[in-house]
Amino acid sequence: MSGCIPIPATGRIMESTPTLWHRFAARPIFALLTFVAAGLLIYAPALGGELIWDDEYLVGENPFFRSPVFGWEVFRHWLFFDSFSTYYRPVQNWSYILDYLLWRGEPAGYHLTNVLLHSFSAWLLYLLLRRLLPSLMGVRSASHAPIIALLVALVWTVHPIHNAAVAYISGRADSLASLFALAAWLLVLRAREVGRIGGKTLVFTAAGVAILLALCSKEIALIWLLLFLFHLFAFEQALPLRGKFAHFAGVAAVFTLYAVLHSLPEARAPMENGPPAPFTARVLLMFRALGDYTSLIFYPSTLTMERSLGESSIYASAASWRAHPRPEALSVLGLLTGLAAIYLCRMDAPGRRLRWLGAGWWTLAFLPISNLFPLNAQVAEHWIYLASIGAFLFLAGCASALPARARSVAAGVVVLAIIGLGARTWVRAGDWVNAETFCLRTIASGGGTPRLLSALSGIYGERGDLTRQERLLRKTLERFPDFTPARINLGICLRKQGRSDEAAPLLDLGAQTADETARRYPRTWPAALQFARLRADAEPAEALAILAEARTRFPDTWELVEYQAALRVRSIGAAAALPEVERVAAARWWHLDAWLTLAELRAEAGDPDAAVRDLAHAARLDLYDARPFATLARIELERGRADAAIEAQCEAIARQPGEPSRYLALAAIFEKLGRRQQAEAAVLKARALSAGR
Repeated sequence: MSGCIPIPATGRIMESTPTLWHRFAARPIFALLTFVAAGLLIYAPALGGELIWDDEYLVGENPFFRSPVFGWEVFRHWLFFDSFSTYYRPVQNWSYILDYLLWRGEPAGYHLTNVLLHSFSAWLLYLLLRRLLPSLMGVRSASHAPIIALLVALVWTVHPIHNAAVAYISGRADSLASLFALAAWLLVLRAREVGRIGGKTLVFTAAGVAILLALCSKEIALIWLLLFLFHLFAFEQALPLRGKFAHFAGVAAVFTLYAVLHSLPEARAPMENGPPAPFTARVLLMFRALGDYTSLIFYPSTLTMERSLGESSIYASAASWRAHPRPEALSVLGLLTGLAAIYLCRMDAPGRRLRWLGAGWWTLAFLPISNLFPLNAQVAEHWIYLASIGAFLFLAGCASALPARARSVAAGVVVLAIIGLGARTWVRAGDWVNAETFCLRTIASGGGTPRLLSALSGIYGERGDLTRQERLLRKTLERFPDFTPARINLGICLRKQGRSDEAAPLLDLGAQTADETARRYPRTWPAALQFARLRADAEPAEALAILAEARTRFPDTWELVEYQAALRVRSIGAAAALPEVERVAAARWWHLDAWLTLAELRAEAGDPDAAVRDLAHAARLDLYDARPFATLARIELERGRADAAIEAQCEAIARQPGEPSRYLALAAIFEKLGRRQQAEAAVLKARALSAGR
């Protein structure tokens, strides 16, 4: 069989005198335990971490993960609801639905899922490499394929550059895509070995489903498809051409189905960021990015979420230049990396086919993130989650060219590198314990982007440290005067301090400026909302006008609708607020807060039966939110239906058994009914829960 070494049916490559390492590496169950143990150990500091940055939305505000009823709805929306981004990742939302069912919103459970997804992906990578490596290494080295597969997958598991994909709850899309894509590849290989047509069809279908799930986890799975085709046509000489085109047809069918699903969400206008940089500038940035990624793979000392490479970048700052090499050095390093890879691929030495696979793997995965195409940052570490596999395969191919004794030394160096990289990952995982620690350490490492500075200021604001928030926002505007979100947040901060005269000019953007800002930045509606709050007491009509004007840009933003309804209730009555809330709720059957507000308004307007129906609908939208039943208990009590009120409040307690206020509400119902003994028991339970906190 030209260019291919057969693999025994058991999948094990045996030597006449297998060593302990060979026996260990050839047993998948031992490898699985190793990957899981390694993942849990090195990411232990992050397991107890809080929600950070995008986590606040994706597993906090995101309306599509709190109930299985959203199983299909997630396919009809982009990942971020209120954004310019067109990330299509319904399977990522599926994973959050499962997490919510299991962990009831506890961040530790989400972090554990991330680590397990990464560990299982590493195990599947090991299984795939055991299948692919023998035909790439030649007879002399083929027997070492299990060990090389294990070491490559272990290096990939522990490398600290993957922190943002593992320790960050929102970063799990990379692991999900890899998990399903690797499973699909392995299923294709397995399907070829199945003799019966029915069984073969079933396994190929399972492979198609797996790669479709990968595509719906993250767009990077498109690169997995290209990698599969690259290996298929460039390295699988034993497979007939007809079989290869049959595989290609299957890939095309899956891609077509994915394209249909991807077309389901509504189209979005792109963010206006000005014209793209000239092609020559993009090529230069590509070499700088290559240099930066190369340095991170070999020496991951300075790690940040996103990095800046060019002095013209809006993210450039004095801290970033102190922390990172100058762009000229990165460009040279990137050029030298490319030249060295070409030379080593052309070198006629053992492992050449493996070097070609690694280089091709890296190239296909690197090009989309190379800055040749528009990106929302110049370098982001989690972007090379997939590309780094190619780099490690390339290095394994280089090691295969060494003499036998040198290969043994290289294996020892790799083991030491695994220990060192794992230790660095453990340290870096400590950055994710809470949002403030993450922001402060990232900024200290040179990641002082305006987005990070604004995120840190938001943390101070939520904590009530308005003086510190104001000081940081003013410094952000000094460094990045055109970053409008910081201007808006400063206005909100001043309003909360009661400094309305200073806040007003910051929040009143004006129609033209507001339009331009809305096209450049997502979620700028808080300026109008806070400006309306500023004017509401003195001029309610003006506040309503501000909200109406803002809704021309953000017609379906619930926060604007909600406050608009509250103002109408206060100035006119519940009936005046009902039509618009009814329209929004009807258009968004999935929006919990809209249905809760609708129920409140209908009850206040004298239609309790409709309110009860609305609350029954709202209860389906979040399995653990007690508000629908708590509101239902109040309405039933007002209607004189005591037993129904008690039953509803007990349902609220069942959803939030550790919340003292739910027992106090039950006590209030009992007290109103004159059932004092039961009321006292509920109060005692509430006190016990409060004392235990």
